[in-house]
This record gives sequence, C-alpha cells and structure tokens, in this order.
Amino acid sequence: MKFTNCREPLFLFLFAVLITTLFSTCSFLYPLNPWDDANVYMTIGNAMLSGKDLYVDIFDHKGPVLYLMHEMAAVLSRNSFVGIYLIEIICSFCFMWYSLQTMRLFSASKVTLPLACLLGWLTLSSDLFYYGDSVEEFSLPILAHCLYHMLRFARNRQVPSRWQALVMGVGMGLIFWTKFNILFFYVGGIAALAFIAWRHSQMKELGRTVLLVIAGWAVTSAAVMSYFAVHGTMEALMESYFMVNIFQYHGTATNGEPDFWWFPLMKLGIWAVLTLPVCFVRARWEVKTLLLGTYGVLLLSFATMTVQFYYFLLMYTFSPMLVYFCRNHKPSPRTYIIAGLVGFAAAATNWNLVTLLNGTFPKSVLEMAEIINADKSEDSEVLTFSSYDTGIYQHTRHLPPNKNFFISSILDPEIKKEQAEWVASGKVKYLVREIGAIVTCHEYYDAPIPDNYHCIYDKEELFRYRLITTPHKFLWNLTYPRVLLQYVMEPVTVNQRMLIYKRE
Repeated sequence: MKFTNCREPLFLFLFAVLITTLFSTCSFLYPLNPWDDANVYMTIGNAMLSGKDLYVDIFDHKGPVLYLMHEMAAVLSRNSFVGIYLIEIICSFCFMWYSLQTMRLFSASKVTLPLACLLGWLTLSSDLFYYGDSVEEFSLPILAHCLYHMLRFARNRQVPSRWQALVMGVGMGLIFWTKFNILFFYVGGIAALAFIAWRHSQMKELGRTVLLVIAGWAVTSAAVMSYFAVHGTMEALMESYFMVNIFQYHGTATNGEPDFWWFPLMKLGIWAVLTLPVCFVRARWEVKTLLLGTYGVLLLSFATMTVQFYYFLLMYTFSPMLVYFCRNHKPSPRTYIIAGLVGFAAAATNWNLVTLLNGTFPKSVLEMAEIINADKSEDSEVLTFSSYDTGIYQHTRHLPPNKNFFISSILDPEIKKEQAEWVASGKVKYLVREIGAIVTCHEYYDAPIPDNYHCIYDKEELFRYRLITTPHKFLWNLTYPRVLLQYVMEPVTVNQRMLIYKRE
C-alpha cells in the first residue's frame, strides 16, 4: 500500500472513522452491540484471554482467526467492543483505499475519490452490514485487495510482485481460517486468470504468482496450527471447524429457509439475473471473464447453500466496477448533490442509526446486567440457556461456566443435554434466556426450570429480523434500501423476549 499523496489516505481514514462510528454498533455511539453472533465472538475472546481453550472449554463453529482477533480486542476492553471498533475502522479504510485503486484502473476522472467514499458509506449503511462485527465485514478489505491485483493482471498484464503475492496469500489464509467457504472467490478467480494467462502465453508468470500466494497461505496456516499444537487442541480444531461446518451446519428447517424443492431453483434464478450485468457490460473480455469467475462463482455458492442475508455483504467487493459507467465523468456540483442525496437516503433507512435516534434501539440486556451486577455475593454465577448469547456475559463480566453456552442454528443433542444438566443442577444463581425469531431452535433446546428459580425480569422489545424465511423476505433482504419495498411488503421485524430467573 503506497501513499504518494498523504492527503487522500488521511481523508479516507477520517471518512472511515465517520462511517464506522455512525453505522457500526461496535462504536462508542451505541450502548451495545445487540447481535448474538458478535456477543458470542466477544464472549469467547474473553474466555480465551482468561485461559480457556478454544473448542475444548468453550465452543463455536467459526474459524480460530476470528476468535483470536476478539481475544486481542478483549485486551483493550472486556465489556465493550472498542477493540473491534478500531479494527473496523482499519478494515473500512482498506476497503475504500483498494476500491479507489481499482476504480483508477478504469478511469482517470476525479470522480473516483468521491465515488470511493460513497461506496464506503453505502456498504456500512446497508442492511447487509447488519450490526457490524461480521466475518463478511472483515473479509471485505482482503477481497478488495485481491480483486485489485487480479484486475491489474487481467486488464494490463501486470503480475503482482513477490511481496504483493505473499500478502494476497496471507489474506487468503486469514479467510481460510475464519470462514473457508468464502474461498470460492479465489477458486473462481484463479480459474479465470488461468484461462486469461493461457490465451496471452503468461502461464509461467501466473504459476509463479500462484505458488507465492499458496506460500502466504501456508505461512498463515502454519502459525494457526502451531497455536493449537502448543495447546494440544489440534483434534478439537479439526472436529469443530471442519467436520461441524461440512457435515452438521446445514438444514433449511433450522437455518430459516423454507424446505421446498423449488426454493433452491428460485435462488439460482436470482443468481442468474444478478450475473447478467457482468455478461452485458461493454468491457474487455479479460475483465468480464475475471468478474464472472470471482463474482459469479461466489454468488453461485450463495445460491446453492443455506445463507443468511448478511453474507451478501461480500458482493460489495465488486462495487468499484460501477466506475466503469461514469469513467469519463467530470465531477460537478450536481454530482455532489446527487451523491449527498443518495447517502442521506441510505442513512435515513439504516436500522441502527434510525432506532438509536428514535430511542428504540434494543438494550434491555443492559437492564438485565444492572440487576445481576447489583448482586455482590460470591455465588452470583450466570448461565444462558435455550438462548443465543444476549451479551449478558460481557456486561456482567462473567464467563460461561459451560462449553456450549448458547444455542446454535443446528439441533445438536450434545448441546441440549449439557444445557439441560446445567439448568437442573442449580449451580448458578441466575438463568438468562432470550426467546427470539427461530422458534424451532428455542423449542428444541428448552429445559424445565427448577422450582427454586423465580422470574425476576420479563420484557419484550423490537428486534431486527435477519433470517431468510420465505421467498418474499428473501427478495426483501436483497433490496437496497428497504424503503423501495416498504409499501408492498411488511417490514421484517419481530419481538424478542428477555428473561432472568433467580435461584432463591
């Protein structure tokens, strides 16, 4: 990353601070991040910092790099997301920077810098960004960096330097050990570049680059596996990350998609329609081939598996290609007015910002934490059951007493048995439960509450609905912004119920 003009990177960095602060609930502007996934990551990061072994003493099925990052964030703060907020600023800056470099491959117009800012604004204000602290968000700058170098080769025959190729490989390794299905981007890209290199007699140059990329991936992999080898938990890593994700984490009944034979076909149809702009754009065949290989294969992977709608945040990697349609445009006052109106509309439909300003942002977990924190006795242990991670561990500074401290989107009898045993044991003073959107999972993991526990907190609050449950909601989630369909479809929100039971 070379900075020939210090004013541009400084401006983009300050803009990254602005958009991250406004739209990510990890920022100081928000009282908490209410997303269960983000709280799971932070709880595990806190547990690892306290000496617990990942996948052995505490469990989730994502890759170890994600939790190591949250362990580092926990060093800065155990009861807030300030560490993740700082990482998000860096990621937002890198995404906009490489988006800017990509646009300048196709245009010398001064429109590229304001367009890079607009793309950053739209990305973080999008419904697909959700609350912040997603795997997809952290993958964006890595994919943007890789796409830039791929496009340089496809368009200008420029081969990355050795260090650039190694950095690309390290990025691929970080993604591999975070969420390996995102590697479809690399699979499609390398296949497309191989065809381009063959047509231009550059197979030897591409081969060297690919070997260096693999070397970078190997360095990252060696570092990750060494960590688990030192801790003696290599078997747990293989079982929890690879075996669970490949053989268990699937099933439309638990992940929210309808179990109809035609639903995958509908998604394939949407995939085909979304690919058409790449097919018909008047770009060089090398560029179109690369985009079909990366964009098309990644999108196809979403069409053939059960997904959450925030997975589609990855598609913003390709947003810099919009410069192709205004590559000869000279910025004018009207340009900035239109960009400002688009940005305002995006912010005005952003769920996080709107609910914060309206005073309807979900924060009952803070009330729950206040009740538990008021108890100064030594036995004020907390246990969540039949529930996602509400954030109660983070805000009470407690660690989960059990390995499977939240329910996942898979119906696992081992998790059900462990949680039921802990509830029945009476070892903890407070039982915390959230009843949210996926009723199937809550019913499966439900456990009878012993008679000596009494409910001391019961509240419902509006919560953002994020799952693809019906075809019309699937289309709703793909629409940006949601306001375009609000007059023909119902907004997708639900009430979630928050409860505390205290042992008498």
